[in-house]
Formats: sequence, structure tokens, C-alpha cells
Amino acid sequence: MGRKEFGPSVIPELREILLSTSEVEPYDPDGRVTEVRDMPFLEEWQLSRLGFDPDLGGSRVVCVLAGAGRTVTATIDADDFPDLRDNASASPEWNSSAYHDLAVLLSTLLQEQVLTWDPAEIPTGQISIQLPSDRGLLKPPPR
Repeated sequence: MGRKEFGPSVIPELREILLSTSEVEPYDPDGRVTEVRDMPFLEEWQLSRLGFDPDLGGSRVVCVLAGAGRTVTATIDADDFPDLRDNASASPEWNSSAYHDLAVLLSTLLQEQVLTWDPAEIPTGQISIQLPSDRGLLKPPPR
């Protein structure tokens, strides 16, 4: 049995999400908006590289992020996301964006497992992005 592979849209969709910005509105203690500003998805991190592994092809996504003089390489293996690896489903129950479920899930996991860290304080330079054990994998809708 060969390696599982991601579909071709995962890289461009994930790149678009990671390089996006959103409007944030911080509030003061009285509930008033203090400012309105654009916030990059990556915050203080910079995307250095995003693509399929040169040796493993579509079975592994490699995302290299840099910040505060640190570099983190996050790898994402298709075998860890068997129900979403083709990146062809969009479940309106939890994903109301224009992106497929896999790209949204991977961007969320990258955010949780890398981007929430201060770049100067992240404890490792190699991270394998996986679904936390306490979270069930979303199943694509029946066809």
C-alpha cells in the first residue's frame, strides 16, 4: 500500500489563509472599541516556505515559519488526515469560508501549535502538526 497524498489545492489554499489579514477591534474595560486595525494571520511570524516535501511529494506538506531569529519547520503528513486529505470537502456546519475543510483545519492547527507561541520562546524548531487526541477528525459529508 502506497503513501496517501494531499490534493493539489491544499498548498494554494493554505498559503492564501496564512498570508491573509483580518480586521481586529480591541475593546476597553467599558466595552468600547479602542481601535480598528488589520492583523496578519501569522501575526509576528513570517512564512519562509510552504510546499510539498521535495522527497515525499504530496504525502507531506512542509511549512517553514520564521520570527525573532528563530525558524520552525512544521510538517503535515497526509496519513494523519485520512478523511480530509483530498481537500475536496467543505462542511458548512463548521466551515463557512471559501476554502476546503482541510486547508481551514490545517491553518487552525498551525495557529494552535505554532503561531500562538512567541517566536523567541517556542521550544523546538521541528513540529509535526497533528490533530490533538481529544478532538475527533471531521468526516466529509456523504456523497
